[in-house]
Amino acid sequence: MAFSIRGFVERCATRRLALAALAGVVACAGGLLWRRDRLGGLPLLDSRGWYTPEDAAALFEALDRLDASARAVYAATGLTVDMAFPAAYGLLFAILLFRLFRAPFFLLPLAVAVFDGLENLTVAALALSHAGPPSPVAWLAAVFTLLKTLLGYAALAAVGAGAVRWLWLRVRH
Repeated sequence: MAFSIRGFVERCATRRLALAALAGVVACAGGLLWRRDRLGGLPLLDSRGWYTPEDAAALFEALDRLDASARAVYAATGLTVDMAFPAAYGLLFAILLFRLFRAPFFLLPLAVAVFDGLENLTVAALALSHAGPPSPVAWLAAVFTLLKTLLGYAALAAVGAGAVRWLWLRVRH
């Protein structure tokens, strides 16, 4: 039997899994808030829409000035809680869009989650390998961040449109 993304999402589109994904989103959000506080509230790369290798190097230098382990904390949380977060929100929004439309809009949050994961891997590698000068690999991380951001807005717009459509249909009946 061949793997089908639609079939996978359809099997996952239950209230129980949606609630579990929501719980995962909430737990990860708590972990990311802890990270933000631990890292001095610095504007981290994954919270920006775009950045350059120089911006990334400047952030890593600021983290080094904060304390000796700040870059390692950024990388470690990027590979743990910030990898679980896209899995949780990707599944939650895919379920919502599947149930709202039954059209391939559910692919949007899954694509966001993939680019977020790629961003996290790349940023963690950059943070762990930073030796001073800007790395051209930061361009790749920035592209992943940009794609995550743009597709994220599209996914949120689709959820909003689906919710309005659902409410409209409920009011009419």
